[in-house]
Amino acid sequence: MKNKLRKHFKWNTKCKLCLLPSLIGTSVFFVVPYIRVLYYSLIDNQFRRNFVWLDNYIKTLTNEYFLLSLKNSLLLIVTAVPILVMLALIISLALSYGIRWVRKTRVAFILPMVIPTASIVLIWRGVFADSSAVLPIYLLFIWKNIGICVVLLTAAFTSIESSVYEAARLDGAGSFILHTKITISMIAPTVFFTVLLSIVNSFKIFKESYLYYGTNYPPDHSYTLQYYMNNNFLKLDYQSLAASAVLTSILVFGIVMAGMAIQRRFDR
Repeated sequence: MKNKLRKHFKWNTKCKLCLLPSLIGTSVFFVVPYIRVLYYSLIDNQFRRNFVWLDNYIKTLTNEYFLLSLKNSLLLIVTAVPILVMLALIISLALSYGIRWVRKTRVAFILPMVIPTASIVLIWRGVFADSSAVLPIYLLFIWKNIGICVVLLTAAFTSIESSVYEAARLDGAGSFILHTKITISMIAPTVFFTVLLSIVNSFKIFKESYLYYGTNYPPDHSYTLQYYMNNNFLKLDYQSLAASAVLTSILVFGIVMAGMAIQRRFDR
């Protein structure tokens, strides 16, 4: 018994030592900077450093450009993310069923992950030269992120054992029951993760949008939270930048927590 406890202790110690570099990196590059951002969001400026508490947050929440950027970012999530996940589901289903013409083009779904964004933006400008709507940015977001979604969902489809379907068919289950009661239930965690990953990636579309428009002030329909924070950084308005960054992180955290709560309820 003592030998088992000693081995268990040694194994736990080794695991903690392996995690230590990652924890140190996370603390140095994420936790400490975030605490500093919180500090900047509570002071009047970086010179006097008087605490004004929530004044910067109130100013940010009443700023018309912040509200515009927040609305556009949420519209991107509500509009583009469902389309992205649905397309990825259809493609993954076709790949898992071995549809020939889809399998021949599967490399095309991975290319957006490796092709430099700058080269794609040049093509996008040529294709959508006459467009004044937000459609090019939405399509660029979908095209850029569909590869990772297809990989995740295809892995989920192919991980379902054929014996599960065979056992269900022996019990008299038809195709509709197979897919609604078995397939959907088994891939649901991956679908939820894919949705959350897509939502998080929607907040990182700034680089593509900035290269496409080539300006810090795009049309109103494409002015997202990243533009607002970038412009405040260029103006050295660190208090507005910090407040908007904290609010954005709270928004992302809330979305992720809500998604995880829905997933846990679905698992029950």
